[in-house]
Amino acid sequence: MAPESSVSVWGLRGSGDDVLIGSNGNDHLSGGSGNDIVSGGNGETASVGDDVIQPGLIDINCNLNNTTAVATLSDWANPLNGTNIDAALAEIITGAVASDGEILGIGTLSSDTLPPSVGLRVKKSGRTTGLTTSKIDALNVSVNIIYENECAGQSIGTGHFTGQILIANKGSKFLGGGDSGSVMVENVGTNPRAVGLLYAGSRSSAIANPIGDVLAHFGATMVGVSGSASSSSSTTTASGPSRGNGLANAIAAQERNRGLLESVPNGVGHGIGRDTAGKPIIKVFVESDAPGARRALPRSIEGYVIQVVETGRFYAN
Repeated sequence: MAPESSVSVWGLRGSGDDVLIGSNGNDHLSGGSGNDIVSGGNGETASVGDDVIQPGLIDINCNLNNTTAVATLSDWANPLNGTNIDAALAEIITGAVASDGEILGIGTLSSDTLPPSVGLRVKKSGRTTGLTTSKIDALNVSVNIIYENECAGQSIGTGHFTGQILIANKGSKFLGGGDSGSVMVENVGTNPRAVGLLYAGSRSSAIANPIGDVLAHFGATMVGVSGSASSSSSTTTASGPSRGNGLANAIAAQERNRGLLESVPNGVGHGIGRDTAGKPIIKVFVESDAPGARRALPRSIEGYVIQVVETGRFYAN
């Protein structure tokens, strides 16, 4: 079976000429999330060595005959089998895609990465919504993501992720269906640093893997120019949630009370954000803001105010 996803043209330094599979925004290809290779409309599962195709099947009424192979699947992380990322690698077919890592509307990235932080302004270039901007609303997010067959439209399972990034996505204006797999970068004009890999969303929020977790899983580094136009943040490997800026203690309290936070009726996740005064708070994300969810929670945990946020369900895009 040929994977249903396509491939992003921003590159990684790994084995061979590998690039990251994703929705690839508007780069040069189009498709769905990296997980589209897990199970297609025919219920089969992709294997290493299968073709990666473009355009994505969802764009051509799921007719494989109207596609072109652009890469060969070389490695992938199955989010329905215990991995904490949604991504894959493919070895490009020479001449089939641009290999310089440039992203349409964003340009060439920095080879450095940037840890996520609450309030950080970010952008992405996506297959569906194009170039959009937003800000990070929560870190260390634990969240349940529903996966469906791209062509058959049937649920194939739910993945549980920890240590994720949540981004504001009101009205799906930042991330829409088909955008996942886009790299999320800091919102600066030249050579931005990668912050995360987008893969799921709801009507109000988007979810990204910290880019450092993705790179570490595949033993890869970013392709790009050295340095960044932004000098406001230090250059580090962006793996896992940022525990600086007073969030470490809040994250520790969140982790100690994980059982309570994950027993909330209609709950879909939880994370650490900030209130309007900049103080750390614990956010609990619910499918619908029913009275039962609020009754199940205290007003605060270990001194951190709890904020219930209605997000709806999260789906892999």
